Amino acid sequence: MKKILVTISLLVVSLTLVGCGLTIPTQSAEQPKIERVVFLEEKDNKQEYLIYFTDGTTQTIYISNQTTSQSNDITVEALYNTAVEHGFSGSILEFIDAYMDITLTTDTTKAIQKALKSSLSIRAVFRRVETTNPIFGFPKENIVEYGSAGSGIIYQLDKASGTAYIITNHHVVYDSKSNTTNHISDEIYVSLYGLEQEENLIRATYIGGSEIYDIAVLKVTNSEILKNSMALKVEYVNSDTLQVGDIAIAIGNPENNGISATQGIISLESEYIEMANSANTDVITYRVLRVDTAINSGNSGGGLFDSEGRVMGIVNAKMVDEAIDSIGYAIPSNIVFNVADNIIYHCDNKTNEKVKKAFLGITMRVTDTGVSYNELTEQIEIKETIEIQSINTGSLASSYFEVRDQFLSITLNDITYPLDRLYQVSDVLLKVRSNDTVSFKVLRDREIITINVTFLESNFNTID
Repeated sequence: MKKILVTISLLVVSLTLVGCGLTIPTQSAEQPKIERVVFLEEKDNKQEYLIYFTDGTTQTIYISNQTTSQSNDITVEALYNTAVEHGFSGSILEFIDAYMDITLTTDTTKAIQKALKSSLSIRAVFRRVETTNPIFGFPKENIVEYGSAGSGIIYQLDKASGTAYIITNHHVVYDSKSNTTNHISDEIYVSLYGLEQEENLIRATYIGGSEIYDIAVLKVTNSEILKNSMALKVEYVNSDTLQVGDIAIAIGNPENNGISATQGIISLESEYIEMANSANTDVITYRVLRVDTAINSGNSGGGLFDSEGRVMGIVNAKMVDEAIDSIGYAIPSNIVFNVADNIIYHCDNKTNEKVKKAFLGITMRVTDTGVSYNELTEQIEIKETIEIQSINTGSLASSYFEVRDQFLSITLNDITYPLDRLYQVSDVLLKVRSNDTVSFKVLRDREIITINVTFLESNFNTID
């Protein structure tokens, strides 16, 4: 069966105390554990709690000078301190091990509620010319109107002026058969969560985009709906820090039925997939996150959020096959926001509509890959050794670099980006602007050297 990749134009950590006894005659395995803790009242600067134990008994305790939430939740530290007052002599970790069962649970409701405020449904209207050839008479041209539905996120927001920059997928607002010059819809509407009725549609304009990255930026100006809304701009994470197993929440507009949420995990933190371009004339390679989150047609351009409601990526595709379930893809946040910033810088209020990327003129390769487990962070880490494989004759790089130079880090605008993966070189170059001086730390002949390169306007390529 042929596998088909299709585009789809969608923490609160709590401690559950299961048991702990504060009457401490012994520290034995038979000691009953806390089943639940109930706040009773507060008086004389003391909070009174009733402890229910797994053996059916109860005990009243009093906690002094504890900083608690409005719900009067008790902390593990407060329980430990009270146990010490009653004769417990071990550390807090020994106390937890002896008297408590702690289960970490993840409640994503708050994260989803937060993310909904930054999520949009998107409708793009297209028109194309169709020619009919009647049996008698001359060919006749007709204008056919059709549409595309997708999703988006609010990247930048100025409520006072009703202005917002919105990120979505390029394929949501592009159609190769559209009769516009750039094949981009000239009639785009966005809707906030809960305000998806026709009367609440907000007109947006196309600023720029890239089919190669499948990212487009839209702009809304002077919107009264935005001015008076609960809308928020998104927060986002460094996608290089994501791990397999991280919660992945997709929010979007599946089947154009309105904004909704689904939840899963990251199945793979970085991989490459190939898909046909919009005109079906070429194949494009994308670097993506793989998720098992439910993804449907209309989710394209919507945010993939973590357990704190921060964007990890932009949903852009899913695998369709009778034998395959739950394989969806999202463009990592580092690519998304680097491309969006590039578009806004080079395209907003300009005639240009395309990404401009700094070009060194080198081909890189991975010569070694190391995989280790970090005991401190409890995460698996992958580190690649990357070096120059070849240099284009006459390119900017030919004046500075040598074949076999190993890249260690890049410093731009006083921020240093360690290079642990090959793709990070390309990601950072999206941030470079004309006349920027970039410092490359490289290993050459067992010596670490710093190479400073200034990029002029002529050192940038236009990316479709």
